[in-house]
Amino acid sequence: MNLKNRRWLWSIMILLLIVSLPGLSDRWKVEWQNNQYEMILPFNEIHDLTKDFGKDNITLEQALSSLKEAGLDTVSFEPDTLSELENQHVISILSQQNIKDLTLFNDEQLPLIKEKGVYITVPEDSYYQKQILNNLKNQKFKINNTIVYFIPDPKGDIRSTPIGYNQEAIQMVKDHGLNFVLRLKNSTFNVNKKMIDEVLKLDDEHLTSILFSGTDVIGSPNKEEIAKWAKKLNDAGLSFYTIEFSDQKGMQTIAKETDYNMIRLHSLNIDKKTFHEKVDRATRAVKERNIRALFLHLENGSSKESLESATKYISQVKKEMPSLFVAGEAKPFDDISVSKWLVAVVLLSGVIFTALAAMEITNKKVGALAAIFMGLVAVFYLLTSKLVFLQVFALIIACLTPIFAVLFRRERSGFKGITIHYLQAVAISIIGIIIVLGLLNGNEFLTKMEVFKGVKLVYIVPILFVTVYAFWGQILTILKSQVKYWHIALILVIAAVGYYYIGRTGNSGSVSELELTIRQKLEEAFYVRPRTKEFLIGLPFYMLALYVMSFNKKWGKFILIPGVIGFLSIMNTFTHLHIPLYISTLRTFYSIVLGFIIGYLFIIVFKFGYRYISRMVKARWP
Repeated sequence: MNLKNRRWLWSIMILLLIVSLPGLSDRWKVEWQNNQYEMILPFNEIHDLTKDFGKDNITLEQALSSLKEAGLDTVSFEPDTLSELENQHVISILSQQNIKDLTLFNDEQLPLIKEKGVYITVPEDSYYQKQILNNLKNQKFKINNTIVYFIPDPKGDIRSTPIGYNQEAIQMVKDHGLNFVLRLKNSTFNVNKKMIDEVLKLDDEHLTSILFSGTDVIGSPNKEEIAKWAKKLNDAGLSFYTIEFSDQKGMQTIAKETDYNMIRLHSLNIDKKTFHEKVDRATRAVKERNIRALFLHLENGSSKESLESATKYISQVKKEMPSLFVAGEAKPFDDISVSKWLVAVVLLSGVIFTALAAMEITNKKVGALAAIFMGLVAVFYLLTSKLVFLQVFALIIACLTPIFAVLFRRERSGFKGITIHYLQAVAISIIGIIIVLGLLNGNEFLTKMEVFKGVKLVYIVPILFVTVYAFWGQILTILKSQVKYWHIALILVIAAVGYYYIGRTGNSGSVSELELTIRQKLEEAFYVRPRTKEFLIGLPFYMLALYVMSFNKKWGKFILIPGVIGFLSIMNTFTHLHIPLYISTLRTFYSIVLGFIIGYLFIIVFKFGYRYISRMVKARWP
């Protein structure tokens, strides 16, 4: 295909991408406008503050008032259980052995009950009496002039069986101007139904969302039950929290049933030893990962210390939270409407992009075959609506973009030529990013219920491809060479570096203390931290490769290998689809500008170093 025809393809592709931009604009607006976050504390931990006696004694009213004044927004409630009521000193739980001990020294006869169970004392408060009598099978007995209830426990789980929510405590929380969240724990069908009915009976404006307890959602593993309960709660106007880094079984079913009516929540423990680190962690979660709820756990220690630590932490988080965000009731993201015709437009632009890249890197025949393959993937998606085809298409574009960016070049040199090449590579990256974001757009990705698949491949494939490109034509020579000890050593070093590089990718990558400090300083200076592998390694090496290729193509190709890291990292930034679009854009802008400046410093240092070494070599070996 001649240059004129290629220009037509470029023009058509860019026009298609411009047509698709409203989809990304909607996402930007939805993320920007959803700026309320909330801090949540569990009621049982607040209640535990009242257990200290003496001079440090704190009443529940005092604790709630102090936390509200510090900036707490919401209190979460677990369903009451016998164990929780005992913990709150509402009842005492007695085993059958306890009852035997009570009657050991008198003539009173033990009740003849053969089934397994527990005895509990009768609560003084009539509210709790009704709660127990209405929700648990019971028999009343009088032992040593004390009335007790016998509660059958055939499965041994009666102490943890939910029996309802503490309405009096909920009212107290509301009286202090706080919202409340109810937690639901998966149990038997009858218990689940009873708890759902109790939630729906509340119909309270202060209750807007549900948070599930444990490793699965209510109704799990039965998908029909999950969907039924989710629909009931959703129809009542309730949203659902999804806990970051916690894969609760059945959450996907709830998300799909409710059109992703989800709020992202991050859980953390308050700790004086890591106070500032935890404050940074909270603000970063809200700012950079679309977290809108912070679930806090009180620090262990005396009641007074725990309360002081909590109020100080909540106040500091509010103080350091960026001005864009305001404390209040967390809400799900508004719906991002992505029409099928818009996806089709992006798919077509992706097919053209793949063809142009394949023709540039290889030849017209490969370009045609690549376009046919991508066209088939696109057609399969449009016919079946199966997300996997869209994810495969996006993965191929994401892997191809960095390769295309670094290998697309025309014969130019000098400052102007290098600058044009740099801007061309950036422009190709932006096109690839727009295609990926246009395909994987919607609330399912914003809430991280669905994700970009193949992050590791985006880190590996471009480097492998550029490495083969750099060594192409020399592979047979290398394979025929006699293996020496230093060859083995070099291979081991490369393998170790590769293992370290791959190990650092993703959320679990290890980072040194020094790098953490540098990262923190960069974040303080720039609002969001540009990625070091982009502005300090990849992009500068790419510019150095362009300079070296002007007089030594062989060595310039070798330098392209670390150079491609900058562009694959830029693509990787945008494949984290739960990160706000404006954050990824700002981070990448910093990397491009800093990478350009540092790249020219690389070239200057290389020039002086090359001249100095050349003179040294000539002086020694004239």
